[in-house]
Amino acid sequence: MAGFRTRWALALLACGLSASSANASHAAVSGDTAPAQVSLEAYRADVARMQALVAACAASTTACDVLKVPRDSEVGDATHRGFAVHWGWLRDALTEAIVDAKESKSKEREALLSACSERLQEMAQQSSKTSEDEAQARAAADAVLRRPEFQPGAGPTWWDRQKAKWLGWLWRAFDGLGNLGARSPFLAPLFEWLLFGGAAVGLVFFLIRAAARQRGRVALSAGAVQSAAWDREATDWAQLAALHAAAEEWREAVHCLYWSAIVLLEARRAWRHNPSRTPREYVRLLRPGSAQQQGLRGLTQVFERVWYGFGEADRGLYERARESYERVAGDAAEGASVDGLSTEAA
Repeated sequence: MAGFRTRWALALLACGLSASSANASHAAVSGDTAPAQVSLEAYRADVARMQALVAACAASTTACDVLKVPRDSEVGDATHRGFAVHWGWLRDALTEAIVDAKESKSKEREALLSACSERLQEMAQQSSKTSEDEAQARAAADAVLRRPEFQPGAGPTWWDRQKAKWLGWLWRAFDGLGNLGARSPFLAPLFEWLLFGGAAVGLVFFLIRAAARQRGRVALSAGAVQSAAWDREATDWAQLAALHAAAEEWREAVHCLYWSAIVLLEARRAWRHNPSRTPREYVRLLRPGSAQQQGLRGLTQVFERVWYGFGEADRGLYERARESYERVAGDAAEGASVDGLSTEAA
């Protein structure tokens, strides 16, 4: 009886070991064990080996070894750009390829292995793209980490420290004013009146300055209009002198040339307008020795001779007066200023 029990126990143990071995083989083939943790380089190597395995299987049925297919795996860190890889589809495809070879289904077998090859090619390309993405991400992270705020020992600049000191002082000043206002309530209305009063004074000052600038512009425009009127009057006198000269009225021609010169110099601000001046006073108002004074002196001498002295006027005296007038008109056209005049004229 004891011997029977011993043989029965040994039989049960042998059956258990057989079942365990069968289950282990099935797990190795089907990939039911826990996924392996592999790196991206190891995953690329597995894809390359499977491409070679599919190519060899297409060439020979004996090369379709299902046991060479790796088990399912986790590539990289699952929490940071990692991903899972399942190889069960390749095991099933190789098994089916073996069956198709036995059943002489060559077309189905070729199509199946071609699809496997294409899928493995896509996996290889995706792994390469993943590597490029990681390189770009690493480069972007390195660029961010090279910024000054991420550098060890990088503190505030001198300007930042000075600005912080100034802002701190300003804050303490306002805080002190707040405490002072709490102790002395009359200070708040006083500051309000000071601020409003300063704004009012500034507004009045601005209006006064604006009005002064406006008056200056009006005065300048009025002076420009008056200067233009004098220019036209000087031109009229000169044209009238030419008409008298054409009629050989030499006395009137010299008279018109003289007044054309006087009006032209007034238009150039050589002196202030004063009709009571004598011809020689006009000459003294110009800068001594200047070309304008010499030209006006020569014109005045001819004018006094033929107008006040009742001397005989002829073409020679008119041409002499004309030369003096052109000398005055030429210098006046260059722009006379008060700096070039005598103190009395200014």
